[in-house]
Amino acid sequence: MKQASQKLDLTQKLAVLCIFSVFLDKAIRGAGLPFDFYYYYIAFIAFLVSLVYQNRKIFLPPKWFNLGFGAVAIASLFVTIYNGLLGFEYLKQLLGIVFTSLVSYNIFVVFRFDIQRIFEYYLFFAFLVALHAVLDNLLHIAGIHLTPYSVVSPLIIREYGIMGEPFYLAMAITPALAYYTCYFQRTWKQLKFRYLVLLACYLVTYSSTALMGIGLSVFFALYLNNFFNARSNRFVFAPLIIVPIVLLIVNLIDTISLFNKRYYDTTSLFLSKDIDVKEAGKSNSSTFALYSNFIIARDSFLENPLFGSGLGSHPLIYENTFLKYFPPNYLKGYGAQNQQDANSRFLRLLSETGLMGTVLFLLFVIIFFAPKSAIRSAAGKEIAAINYAIFIYILLGLIRNGNYINVGFFFFFFMYYISNRLLVNNPVLHIKQRLSPGLG
Repeated sequence: MKQASQKLDLTQKLAVLCIFSVFLDKAIRGAGLPFDFYYYYIAFIAFLVSLVYQNRKIFLPPKWFNLGFGAVAIASLFVTIYNGLLGFEYLKQLLGIVFTSLVSYNIFVVFRFDIQRIFEYYLFFAFLVALHAVLDNLLHIAGIHLTPYSVVSPLIIREYGIMGEPFYLAMAITPALAYYTCYFQRTWKQLKFRYLVLLACYLVTYSSTALMGIGLSVFFALYLNNFFNARSNRFVFAPLIIVPIVLLIVNLIDTISLFNKRYYDTTSLFLSKDIDVKEAGKSNSSTFALYSNFIIARDSFLENPLFGSGLGSHPLIYENTFLKYFPPNYLKGYGAQNQQDANSRFLRLLSETGLMGTVLFLLFVIIFFAPKSAIRSAAGKEIAAINYAIFIYILLGLIRNGNYINVGFFFFFFMYYISNRLLVNNPVLHIKQRLSPGLG
């Protein structure tokens, strides 16, 4: 593809490195630092320095973002002061969000908002990371352990790849898998190996969220390709595709113990009317982390429904609230699991920002969802596919990832927004070439 082969200047090369940071979720913790220093901060700092060195203007994110986040930050400031929780945790979240959002938005500025080109780089990196993970998993099965791993059974080993957790690996490649699924016929003809590698990587994370990602990817592929349109001839084929996928997911849940235990532990706890301390103590660590953080976020929200307890407050109120419901030995046995991020972005937003922050975020997700009615060309369909792929990523993060900045959150956040604006403001897009097989 011509665009992809254009020579990059230093700033653009650093921008590409920042795109790769989606897959760099590891950090230096401790070592005298008062915060987690993510490895990709080095690339982010170098990128901003390069912008200044080359006399390029550093652009602020869109006005709507600045106003929305500014309102949440100011409300959090007063709430944390009132509750006696103002301290480094608030400052850490404030600076982390400002820094990563600024860098992420300027990646798009540097490439003149050419999201097809930017997404190509991401797709290429997603494939490389997935390929490494699949090969690494085969080595684990053979008894050669070069990266972290956890054993489910002798032939089932949860894959971390180059990332810190299997779930983060699944999250990072979700938009790629979803996008390729939206163009399944084209993908199967041109990029079959790449798709199978991504799918295999997704599955060997053995993440229950990955199963949801597969289901959502198929749903939006059918939606984009008019299988749910009653006036389309494809409508009759929708059940023939959906039923086997559902049966496959159900079979995976029933036959693989890791999926089975997480599914039934989670549903039994969350469908219970009362807090069941005894059953919670019997559940797997992942389910317990989500359940305990749900209770803590619920209490925080009920005490401060409008503004929450303030940015950075969740880990500060975790232990005291935890001990109100669970015995100390649970804290010792399970550890303060996901204390920092509430195990869910939705729970953390409720806990720390209340209705104000949660509603603002959900409004963003709804408003910038690409309207199918705006698709007027093949290029417009490409933009919509990117938008839907990122929507799945955002939805999975709302359920199971409460960190505000990791796994490329603001990179995808702004791509979601820009894809909507491109589609809505340019109903007939004229792009000479689709995403090429060379890079995605």
